[in-house]
Amino acid sequence: MSAILLSGLFGVLAVWITGFIITFRKQLTCMVGMMAAMALGMTVGLALGALLTLWLPGQFFYSTVISMIAGGAIGVLAGAPISLMAVMDGLLSGIMGGMMGTMLMVMMPQPYAGITVKFMSVICSGILFLLYLMLQGEIKTSSLRQKSFLLSKPVSMFAVIAITLIFTSFSQVNGRIDSGHKMVPASDHSKHTNTRSSSEAVDKELLVQAMEFSFSPTSIRVVEGQKVKISLANQGKEVHDFEIVGTSVHIHSAPGEKNSMIVSFDKAGYYQVVCTLPGHKEAGMTATIHVAAS
Repeated sequence: MSAILLSGLFGVLAVWITGFIITFRKQLTCMVGMMAAMALGMTVGLALGALLTLWLPGQFFYSTVISMIAGGAIGVLAGAPISLMAVMDGLLSGIMGGMMGTMLMVMMPQPYAGITVKFMSVICSGILFLLYLMLQGEIKTSSLRQKSFLLSKPVSMFAVIAITLIFTSFSQVNGRIDSGHKMVPASDHSKHTNTRSSSEAVDKELLVQAMEFSFSPTSIRVVEGQKVKISLANQGKEVHDFEIVGTSVHIHSAPGEKNSMIVSFDKAGYYQVVCTLPGHKEAGMTATIHVAAS
């Protein structure tokens, strides 16, 4: 619910500011219009990129493409009433913002994803509000008074932003967020993770699929002390592995192969999983194991 509200907030702000630009386009200089299109496209693309990465875990490519298109489109709409140069600036800035938003969330450890999204929401909405104030400063007061309350009074936009952020601060953002536990330090992982023979009896079996470049699922939940058989099925065309950071758990699979290992965790918390092949982790091939207290 919070993710929907946040995305809706940025959609409303984008339409609001774009409407202002269209209404007062004759009073805005080309330079101001260019800066507005750049700021709007970049900021909205950044915010949407972060949210889409949470909604589509493991789908780094699709999250990036969609956020780039959305950010670029908003930049174009904001720049179109001003000039072709403003359109180009808005398009390129929106594309860049979309890429930056998804890359930031892919590199962010899962336990901090919720805090990061909320922090970014405050920063991005604040930037858009300052942009709105800047645009109003370029318009004569007499012209502003002739328009509706929404376009003439910045307090209306401030109220929308404040109410949305306050409401979402009391709930979690949908996606890969669970801030109720702490991440187990990597230095302690080896002391709380045990490996066993793959022929031993297990309490739970978990199939993890590896592709280019993601794991499925990306969020894994097990219980403290539970014997879990983790099988890595490589569905991709490249070699992949499954390593729990700071432990001896390392499962390697060639394309088309499936290998397994039985593990158990003696301490509750979060454990980060990565593919250690060069460049795979950076491309988004990560996951998180949430070990719940028994």
